[in-house]
Amino acid sequence: MSTVADLMGVGMPGAQANRLGNTPTTQAGAGTAAAGATLIQGHLTNATTASSQTAFIFNAAASLGAPFWFFNSSATTALVYPPSGGNFNGGTTDASFSVAQNKLAVFIRISSTAWASILTA
Repeated sequence: MSTVADLMGVGMPGAQANRLGNTPTTQAGAGTAAAGATLIQGHLTNATTASSQTAFIFNAAASLGAPFWFFNSSATTALVYPPSGGNFNGGTTDASFSVAQNKLAVFIRISSTAWASILTA
């Protein structure tokens, strides 16, 4: 997957590169609930967590159909929440999705409330 810088380096205009490319971001979790969780920035996240700082949440304006790659590089399980009123894989509304240490999850928003997710083995 190309980064924004890679696409701009071959001459793609910045606005188009931002829509198609990815720029990895490292983010630290905040709290353990959706309220106060770290807002996921971008489509390629390297998450860091600590014992009581494990929560992340998607933006209510997240793109439909675009993949969001989320890697937990810490020793504590990350809790990922959909925007308010959303669910992962048809599960309970507003429930978290757990991403254990050194695991990658891919999330795709498929409707205003429904998200699909895939977790590596």
